[in-house]
Amino acid sequence: MFRRFLISLAFIFLLLGTAAFYFLYSPRPALPVGPVVKMELGLGGYQRNFLVFTPTQLREGASVLFVFHSSQSSAEEMRRVVGGVLERLAEQDNVIVVYPDGYEGHFNDCRREASYSARTMNIDDVAFTKAMINQLLAQRQINREKVYAIGYSNGGQMALRLALEAPDRVRGVASIAANLPAPDNMDCKPAAVPARFIGFVGGTKDPVNPYEGGQVTLFGFGNRGNVLSARESAQWFADALGLAAVESQKSMQVMASASGLGAYQQDWMSSGGHVRLTTIEGGGHTVPQAHYRYPHIFGATFRSDSVLEETWRMLSSNAH
Repeated sequence: MFRRFLISLAFIFLLLGTAAFYFLYSPRPALPVGPVVKMELGLGGYQRNFLVFTPTQLREGASVLFVFHSSQSSAEEMRRVVGGVLERLAEQDNVIVVYPDGYEGHFNDCRREASYSARTMNIDDVAFTKAMINQLLAQRQINREKVYAIGYSNGGQMALRLALEAPDRVRGVASIAANLPAPDNMDCKPAAVPARFIGFVGGTKDPVNPYEGGQVTLFGFGNRGNVLSARESAQWFADALGLAAVESQKSMQVMASASGLGAYQQDWMSSGGHVRLTTIEGGGHTVPQAHYRYPHIFGATFRSDSVLEETWRMLSSNAH
């Protein structure tokens, strides 16, 4: 009987191990081949680090794109996720791509309820971003009027903070898998007018950042307060900018998606700005792209680079 008990116990552990492997395993793709330089600066008594990708044929008046990583991640890991897409576009469009490292793996965004150290210690990541811009102005041929930010999850919240508090320094931002904090969770002081070009990308089955709004947790742990729905978030910026909704929706072609996910765009726009919501029907807490495979626990990924490409085009096409 004891032997049967041991066999049963071993079988249970095997099942649990197999399930854990299925839901948590994610192969790490190689880093993009383009060269990057690791840079640092001192700010508020802390050393802050960031990676900088420079196009091989850098021309005067280059744009700058900040790319902010998710919680408990890093600049290098974010580059693994999106570098293959964004650095290709950067070569074409004369863009310097900057991957900042968060303080102890996080950025201090606008969510009052967040409990990680960057938040509790009130690390000034807006000042960090401004300091990086100033350093690039001194060392590279950049155009200060063409500075943008894209972020994922906690990094998306950081991009939204820049849109709210530093629209004089950042022209446009895109937030992936991150909705605007609800009023009871908002702890930023927005400028009178936010950044004029805003993109949201959200999956309808996101298990972390609820597409329809509500409480953000890491699978039941680490409460980070309430957020608006993805559409309410886009509408908030559209209202702040006085933009009218565009009647038609654009359905983007699904490419290389075994699960048959679809992506849909809604736009609010006028001469005063442009807000876009891209909805991934059935998508999870992931960045839409073709090469990086997320752990299954985060949900389905829209396996195409088209959303990132369209999001960048929306931000950069308004640079005039």
